[in-house]
Amino acid sequence: MTPFSIPTAYLIVGAMYVLMPAAAWMVLFGLRSRSALLWCSGGGLFGLGIMLLGFRSHIPEWASYPLANSLMFLANMMRAQALRYELEAPWRGRNIALASMGFGLVYEYFHAVLENAILRFEWTTFCLVGLLTHITLLSWQMARQEPSRSAYWVAGGYGVTAVMLLVRMLAVWIGTSAPDAVLGGLDVLGTIVAALATSVIGSVGFIGIFLERARRNDWAAVAARAKQEESARLGAQIAQLDRQRSLGEMSASLGHELNQPLTAILVDAQVAQHGLAQGRWSTAQLGELLHDIEKNTRRASQIIERIRRFIRPTPEQRRPVDLGQLAHEVAQLVSSEARAYRAQIHFATSPAGVCVLGDHIQLSQIVLNVYRNALQALAQSPEREVWVEIECQEPWATLRVRDSGPGFSPLGLQQAGSPFFTTKADGLGVGLSISKSIAQHHGGGLTLANGDAGGAVVELRLPALPAAAA
Repeated sequence: MTPFSIPTAYLIVGAMYVLMPAAAWMVLFGLRSRSALLWCSGGGLFGLGIMLLGFRSHIPEWASYPLANSLMFLANMMRAQALRYELEAPWRGRNIALASMGFGLVYEYFHAVLENAILRFEWTTFCLVGLLTHITLLSWQMARQEPSRSAYWVAGGYGVTAVMLLVRMLAVWIGTSAPDAVLGGLDVLGTIVAALATSVIGSVGFIGIFLERARRNDWAAVAARAKQEESARLGAQIAQLDRQRSLGEMSASLGHELNQPLTAILVDAQVAQHGLAQGRWSTAQLGELLHDIEKNTRRASQIIERIRRFIRPTPEQRRPVDLGQLAHEVAQLVSSEARAYRAQIHFATSPAGVCVLGDHIQLSQIVLNVYRNALQALAQSPEREVWVEIECQEPWATLRVRDSGPGFSPLGLQQAGSPFFTTKADGLGVGLSISKSIAQHHGGGLTLANGDAGGAVVELRLPALPAAAA
């Protein structure tokens, strides 16, 4: 063989088809990808088939054309299957086996029975052109779907090789070229050059597909993390604004609640001042008045502290929270509003020390929204009662609020909790949406339903904290 002979060229192309997929597999080995294994293995088999063509004059006849063509057919089936795995539409293994068997039987019929070299060559080339075209289309589809520039290169390389094989098949059919693969000609040289280019483009392009995908995934992960952080930041701001809006709407009732201890302080101070002026107060009487003043001052201070703690922006602090205590604290916050609606909030006997791990302010916001919605739903009801019940069934702790109102309409039950959906004329539709987000953020959920005896039922379910941890 001369250095520039056709067999030498086949050996070079075959070696490239073995080495390039081996290098690609070394790069992609860590991914443990079935499609990468099929692609690289198919490339290696294709290279062995081409090398057998190059050694044709030195090996038995059965190991040249029959075995070489079978290896090349199976190799392209494997590469097509690799792409189909990536597109989530793989062939069944049985179909691949039947196709390979059919290819071999028809080949042997033309070769051994008819002994027609042209039909044998045309059949082999036709099958290879079909598979290369299929690989081209699959690569193009992947390039459009991903999108991937490397997949476009793979499609281009295989498309050019398919065209060159088609030209050679037509040249043999019309008699301008010989069906023997080792007899030189422009069509043979063109096919060899195209195959050599495809060996490089196919392997590098397949690596590029995975690298591009990894880069896109990294960018998507960074974008998702940034979006999540931004959503969390905006969510916290919206939640704070919702708390401020809620307290703004409750300002009249809160003012009334705060006015009671302040008025009591003023009255006690005036009585004490008057008694001192008259000189008829004993030490015990003054001590009792001072005790009342101190008690009402503490009460006013507690009301102000509850409002201040609830409205100010604070970083999230996860700690054990007693659901029963939380429910009573928020009930005190809405007590004046409940009196304005002439409604009663009843607490069922609940197990003591039902605790969850969470942020006290955020969980208070959920309960506040639920209470206020229940109270506002009672505006037109003859019976105005709200029942609060807490239960613990491991691994969940549940705070259930039921009212005697009209309950949810079918549309309201379906859309309640969706952002900006509201049935109130002056509502913003963010309260329940924020409450659901907070509950989910704490690993639980907020569910809404109509009670069997009427009225709405809202359940806040959170992971219960074991008694030892609480």
